[in-house]
Amino acid sequence: MNNLSNINFEKINDIVYANEENVVKELLEYLTPEYNSRLNNIKVRAGEIVTSARKSIGLINNPIDNLLQEYQLNTHEGTILLCLAEALLRIPDKKTIDRLLEDKFTSTDWKKHTGFDKGFFVNTSSWAFFLTGNILKKSELDKNKIEETYKGLLKKSSEPVFRNIIKQAVMILAKQFVFKPKMDEAINFTSSEKYKKNIFSFDMLGEGSRTMEDAESYFEDYKNSIKYTGEKLNNDNDIKYSNGVSIKISALHPRYERNKIEDLENELLPKLVSLCELAKKYNIQLCIDAEENYRLILSLKLLEKLSSDKKLKDWNGLGLAVQAYQKRAFYVIDWLKELAKRDGRIITVRLVKGAYWDSEIKLGQELGIENYPVFTRKSLTDLSWMACALKLFKYQNYIFPAFATHNAYSIAFIEEFGKDKIFEFQRIHGMADVIHNYFNKYSNDNYQKCRIYAPVGNYDDLLPYLMRRLLENGANTSFVNKMNDPKLDIDEILIDPIKIINNYKQIKNPQIPLPPEIFLPERENSKGYDLDNEYSRERFISIFNNNDKDYTAYSIINNKNEIGSELINVFNPANLKKVVGKVSFANEKIITESIINAASFYSTWKNTTVEERVLIIKNFAKLLEDNTDHLIKLCVCEAGKTIIDSINDLREAVDFCYYYSAEAKKLFSEEIILNGPTGEKNKLFYEGKGVIFAISPWNFPIAIFVGQVVSCLLSGNTVIAKPAEQTSIIAYEVTKLLFKAGLPAKALQLLLGEGEKIGPIVLKNNKIKGVVFTGSCETAKIIQNQLNQREEIVTLSAETGGQNFMIVDSSALTEQVVDDAIESGFNAAGQRCSALRILAIQDEVYDKTIEMLIGATNKIKVGMPNLIDTDIGPVIDIEAKDKIENHLNKFKNKILVQGNYNQNLNGYFVSPTVIEISNLKDIKEEIFGPVIHTYKYKSEEIEKLVDDINQMNYGLTLGIQSRIENTINYIFHNASIGNIYINRNITGAVVGVQPFGGRGLSGTGPKAGGPNYLLKFVNEKTYSYDTTAAGGNASLFMLSDNQ
Repeated sequence: MNNLSNINFEKINDIVYANEENVVKELLEYLTPEYNSRLNNIKVRAGEIVTSARKSIGLINNPIDNLLQEYQLNTHEGTILLCLAEALLRIPDKKTIDRLLEDKFTSTDWKKHTGFDKGFFVNTSSWAFFLTGNILKKSELDKNKIEETYKGLLKKSSEPVFRNIIKQAVMILAKQFVFKPKMDEAINFTSSEKYKKNIFSFDMLGEGSRTMEDAESYFEDYKNSIKYTGEKLNNDNDIKYSNGVSIKISALHPRYERNKIEDLENELLPKLVSLCELAKKYNIQLCIDAEENYRLILSLKLLEKLSSDKKLKDWNGLGLAVQAYQKRAFYVIDWLKELAKRDGRIITVRLVKGAYWDSEIKLGQELGIENYPVFTRKSLTDLSWMACALKLFKYQNYIFPAFATHNAYSIAFIEEFGKDKIFEFQRIHGMADVIHNYFNKYSNDNYQKCRIYAPVGNYDDLLPYLMRRLLENGANTSFVNKMNDPKLDIDEILIDPIKIINNYKQIKNPQIPLPPEIFLPERENSKGYDLDNEYSRERFISIFNNNDKDYTAYSIINNKNEIGSELINVFNPANLKKVVGKVSFANEKIITESIINAASFYSTWKNTTVEERVLIIKNFAKLLEDNTDHLIKLCVCEAGKTIIDSINDLREAVDFCYYYSAEAKKLFSEEIILNGPTGEKNKLFYEGKGVIFAISPWNFPIAIFVGQVVSCLLSGNTVIAKPAEQTSIIAYEVTKLLFKAGLPAKALQLLLGEGEKIGPIVLKNNKIKGVVFTGSCETAKIIQNQLNQREEIVTLSAETGGQNFMIVDSSALTEQVVDDAIESGFNAAGQRCSALRILAIQDEVYDKTIEMLIGATNKIKVGMPNLIDTDIGPVIDIEAKDKIENHLNKFKNKILVQGNYNQNLNGYFVSPTVIEISNLKDIKEEIFGPVIHTYKYKSEEIEKLVDDINQMNYGLTLGIQSRIENTINYIFHNASIGNIYINRNITGAVVGVQPFGGRGLSGTGPKAGGPNYLLKFVNEKTYSYDTTAAGGNASLFMLSDNQ
């Protein structure tokens, strides 16, 4: 099999995070010469389309379009309708439905949306919403109670009635966008009066699968849809005009990810080939749907394999959807042309604008990449769509273009440029019926029937799809929304995208900062990496191909290596035959010297300006990023962390540097003036405490070590740092970078060794003025007891473990729950103090959730952490492994699923495990590993569940999975937990965004990465100066008499 030209593929990779202005410039240069010459024709035709479509609005009178026009997404009511549409249909129990209705309908004024000009459906809906809210309304929200306080018999008797009414209303909304629930019904519907002039591409509703069983079910559905389409519909001999099926590849495999390519070639590719063979048999089309940006290259790689498969030769039904909002779209079309040319086929390209824009922006910001993969303005997407369309027309020998749009301007553009071309329009069922009416009645004869993208499936599978359609229809910039607004004239609806672009002061949307700039002007953002990007993949794979460096680590006193004990081998926890390096532990002499040096320099460092301290730490942050490859490799090899976990560890360290630097400048740059009686100057100052003993753990060997050290240094303290002995080499290498950044030799002392030997010597010394510790609760208590032997009161700041819960009610989306539970409980081999330990699930959805969780767990890969497709690496050492396995043996009859791994691996590996428990008291201590316990509760027991959680006295992290604000608010206000996460994972707190820390057995606070953290390392000093003592209050006598 020949490979495609590297030039084309490299261009796609080069452009993904390119400067938006450069991409737009290239698109404009390509499009505008021809576009300008036809601009007038396009405008005239677009105006005719809008006029024609608006005339048919009264005839079609689409109630959903009217409703979306009334309840726009930027209103509170529109948001409520979105939430109802997203959640209501999947809730199986009446009690949770009632809670959802009460939660949503009592929170706004629906009556204001009634009136003579609103239309029957909008008026009826608004009055129903208003009455529902009035009857269900609570007189006052009780933060201490979640059970409904009924207003009386009226509410009790009315809730079942309104439950059914509202559910029917949402069903109407759902039916608007679902073609039919089953394929036989869908086939019959194609001959209806509305659709008898159209051809179709059927899509099976549902998002990505989470289990192999789900994937197999989708596979059978796709096969069934192909058979129905091929056997029950009249299909044209020319496949361009034949019906077809659209497939979402993520539905056919639970791990449709770039880094799982080998598994996908074995488990997914044969299914794809089989579906294509079946489509070929019936001479119908099969289009691969567009998905998120990070899956694009993977989709192209699989498409390339399908195109070159000899069994699919002479079949021109293979197609791909291309999203114009991706910067790469314009260049993907070149790649597709080359593919079709190489394999002697015609590929159908469905050109769409794109449906995941908001999530792409958010993901880009979370990753911290240099730029976005998508355009930041709608007009730029329109430009890209037109440029791509023009290119598709020029590649007619290799590509059959299909233009998916509901926009009159886009339609007019295609009609103008496609006068002598062969192409088709496509439209989504349920969207812009007035445009459908135009396609079928007023279109020119230069293109065939409009193809309808027709989703088929149960309404339970509708939700994510429905959300995207509602967002598209209801957005302020939506053409459909504008056209249905009678207050807008044609010129306001039809604005030339190029004209809009030419009026911009800057191409990039100034309201959307680039990922590196999201925290500016306060601070920089750490640099991140997208491991689905080809260049990032190659970079981080390659660092493990180089010869391993021989590391030797020592304690550092006065910026000099100090040899203590004999050198000890440090072994890779994933490969016990592999020596990472050697380490020498500190003896008592070294420990004593460290205290003397730190204490002697305290006064000097305290009086160093905050600007000097900040400059050193920012230099250090840059050095950390400059040494990314070196530190990532070391983190993987010594700590056993996966590549992605190691990247996140490093990013957090850099974020600590930038965030604490910004906080230090706020704290120390200006004196605090306190108002008092005239003739006085009263001020408050902060200064360092003295020598701080910083004890960091092995599970975040870069981030927590750096966070502790830099926070103390920036606060004017000198530091003795004692990292976990398991990750001594990492701490040694990081410390050298800190000195390279300009830190004075005596400001920081590094002690390597066992805590049991170093701790007692340091803690009893009177020169130690504070301790910051992250580790187990048991060790924290030992430290506290040792400090209590001292005469003075010494501050201990401790962040310890947690028995972390996730509470799931029946309004939660099961796929999201499973994704978040897997990430929270199993990532980093469960070795996070914030990791999920107990998953509490409402009984009505317990079995469904557990089934999906079991299937997802079975697809987790445990393996060598240096391999990019590994999900879970080893635990840190034999003690950790033994403790986890003893726990598993204790609950061996309660294990629901236990993942597999290659038993030939020679490391401290533990299988990800799910255990079912019936009593929360069965869990006596934190199990620091990849183990999730599941617990079933009844909906009326949420108050008791929260109380039981509080009784455990761990207070670190808690997750809430619910769409009901009253439930969320009750748990938030009553759970004694430090970090509460809603409808997301419960790990990976972002510095300065989600300050992290617990209470009770989980820590002392204040929170790391928060605005109060530095205060734990400072003393307060008050300055009060009576200025009248030296001759009276001159300032009082100098007051003006004219005011």
